[in-house]
Amino acid sequence: MLLLAMVVAFWVGALPFGYWIGRLRGVDVRKVGSGNIGATNVFRTLGAKAGLTVLFLDALKGWLPTFVVMRASQGDSFAGVLVGVSAIAGHLFSPFLGFKGGKGIATGLGALLALSPTLIAIVLPVWAVVFLLTRWVSLASIVAAALVPFVSAYLGLSPYATAILAVAAATVVWKHRANIRRILRGEEPKLMLRKRPPSLEQACVDLARQAVERIVLEGTRIEPNLAQLPRELRMPGSVFVAIYQDNEVRALMGSLTPEKPTRAHEIVYQAVRAAILDTRYPPIEAHELPTLRYVVYLVESYEPLGEVLQVDPQRDGVLVEWQGEHVALVPPLPDVRTPEEQIALAYARGGIPREASARVYRVRLQRLG
Repeated sequence: MLLLAMVVAFWVGALPFGYWIGRLRGVDVRKVGSGNIGATNVFRTLGAKAGLTVLFLDALKGWLPTFVVMRASQGDSFAGVLVGVSAIAGHLFSPFLGFKGGKGIATGLGALLALSPTLIAIVLPVWAVVFLLTRWVSLASIVAAALVPFVSAYLGLSPYATAILAVAAATVVWKHRANIRRILRGEEPKLMLRKRPPSLEQACVDLARQAVERIVLEGTRIEPNLAQLPRELRMPGSVFVAIYQDNEVRALMGSLTPEKPTRAHEIVYQAVRAAILDTRYPPIEAHELPTLRYVVYLVESYEPLGEVLQVDPQRDGVLVEWQGEHVALVPPLPDVRTPEEQIALAYARGGIPREASARVYRVRLQRLG
């Protein structure tokens, strides 16, 4: 009967409510924001009502099977832990989503509430304090998860139950590894209860970074959530995305004419191309991601360069087209003082022979990042 209860709990936990609620709104939450199906990402991308609904349903997935087994077993904590962890496992590795899923925080909250309300009464305030101090849901969740096995042991749960909770907590922390990297870089988004739209610069940099991280780590592309982006990114327009490492260009892609319906889609498209298709550099690898910096250039206007003096190095960018490809973009740089220096730098960056018959464009750019 315990084995049957664990199987049922796994399938209950596997119900991907965050994904389903997103689809009802026409949004695949796996392709927007952090890409997670949990309540935090739904809150950010679809609003408070949808986020709180997912939080309740995901917690219910853990609470219901654990509560039923605790009642049936007359409070056997070992049986309750096994069933609760089974529900968490279903949420983490949902068969409905190709054995991928969320991070288990809400489902674990529900399971622990049924298992030991006293444990929740100790852990939940710690979560709240960390969240209020940092506004990072992920950090609060990591701290709370790591605390669970210690509180379990303190409250006198069986060693077997505590060991299982320790394994579950370690798995939940492991599922937050991308969040940990962003926290260490200071790039983890903060959850503000009064939602403020991101600045144009922050939105552009976040889109580029998320697009690169998703394609490198998972081989998939994000879908911009236009409703949450500044008006400038919901309009068509061409962009260039530059990726820097140690203040040196690591990859660069873009176009003078837009290839996608909006600037947001264009940023994602060019960021992905820069990460894996820029033939001047090897494809970006996962271990490099923490070291990268992103700059997005919105193209305001451009024209073929007739005379060198038409370029203002303090205001204009220079783009060199060679052999049918845009191979080098040099934006305004503080240490470049003359048009000749800027054009020579563009040739050098693109590996273009100085005597080559390349085409040079003057480009008006808005640099973001």
